[in-house]
Amino acid sequence: GHAGRTIEAYIKSTDRFIQWAASHQLEPETIRANDLLDYLSYLKKRGIGMNTIQTYLAAITHYYEALVSQEIIEENPARYITLKINTTRKLYHLLSKEQLEKLYTTFDAKALRKTKTTARLSAMRNKIATGLMVFQGLDVNVLGRLKAEDVDVLGGTIKIRGSRKHNARTLALQAQQIITIDRYLNQTRKELQTEFKKEESETLLITGYTHYYDAHRRLMQRLRKQEPQLKSVQQIRTSVITLWLKQHNLREVQYMAGHKSVQSTEAYQKNDTESLQLDIDRFHPSVNEVL
Repeated sequence: GHAGRTIEAYIKSTDRFIQWAASHQLEPETIRANDLLDYLSYLKKRGIGMNTIQTYLAAITHYYEALVSQEIIEENPARYITLKINTTRKLYHLLSKEQLEKLYTTFDAKALRKTKTTARLSAMRNKIATGLMVFQGLDVNVLGRLKAEDVDVLGGTIKIRGSRKHNARTLALQAQQIITIDRYLNQTRKELQTEFKKEESETLLITGYTHYYDAHRRLMQRLRKQEPQLKSVQQIRTSVITLWLKQHNLREVQYMAGHKSVQSTEAYQKNDTESLQLDIDRFHPSVNEVL
């Protein structure tokens, strides 16, 4: 039941583990739990984060489960290994409403040095993606799954399909987005389909890449030049949801964010409080001494 990209990542993680075993003259079929612990320690010493190491361990666990099911080995050596992970939500320096909107309003799709047709068209697509991040709080995974039919220009809404992690919802588009999106759907998107030979694609954000993420990475590089305090897509989403919490009640924000649990929405309230404390520490370090 895993997604295709997850399967690809698991295969790469397993191959990496098998290569490590070979470099230590170990056969994967004879490896024991202590050997796996040595491998995890090796990863940690290389500076790999615990969350990534947990993903590697999950891949190895699946690998050994497959060997057990094929009766190549009798027991999965990874089954009883657990990692202690800090589950505290990462805190971000929140972007203000003005900073968020400026990412969109100052994104000039026409001001390009490149004369290549695809560069101009891609810039227009990227402006659409930027608006969906700063006004609807969409992340890169959702952006990559959007279909052209999900946008209702006349109704001024966009439908977000449900996934394993998020609920489906319908969000309002801002007035300044609607004209741009309408032009994109009726002209720019069709030109991108032709340029990238994707005439049959139903995807909203047409790119020349296999995965939308690769195009989005380049977009983020451009946005960081516009706003030096911008670090990641998640920082934008966190800032948007935190602003929503100041304008709407908790349940409304839960729906808008697509959270399956209201606790997930409440976590953003904590982010706002602790972010304020971080700002106090940054700009007024003497306050804590006085208190």
